[in-house]
Amino acid sequence: MQPPIQSGPATEALALLTEQHELLEAVGRLCSAQGRLIDEDEAEDLLAVIEQRGLILQRAAALTVEIDKVIEAMPTTDAALPQIRQRRAAVADLARAISRSDAADRQRMSAKRDEVAAAIAAMNTNRAAAGAYRIDRATNGPGFQDTSA
Repeated sequence: MQPPIQSGPATEALALLTEQHELLEAVGRLCSAQGRLIDEDEAEDLLAVIEQRGLILQRAAALTVEIDKVIEAMPTTDAALPQIRQRRAAVADLARAISRSDAADRQRMSAKRDEVAAAIAAMNTNRAAAGAYRIDRATNGPGFQDTSA
């Protein structure tokens, strides 16, 4: 069991890491919603979730800078450093899980894009085939005209 930390830079670093972890947990929940919205083709809602994630991730990134400054100012012999490393590892694990989820979502979105492109190509092919059988009123008469007579 680790000794309780009373106050000072260690307490600040741990509080910031806790906040960052909570922010990334929120992003993780939004990742689940994002995946569902991709599957359901809900573009407007998907964009809103992506925007919300972006705001949360900006705050989490800003916390990284703050955390680094606080840890940098701590003595290398501080008793709280193992606990801080442990919390940082938990944050990093969560960030990796989010990254994996994002990679899977990108693949699903790419597959959806390819499906739409194939459907559009099929429509264009069908339209071109139908156009080949179209009768144009301007050319509905004889194909030539003898003007020598």
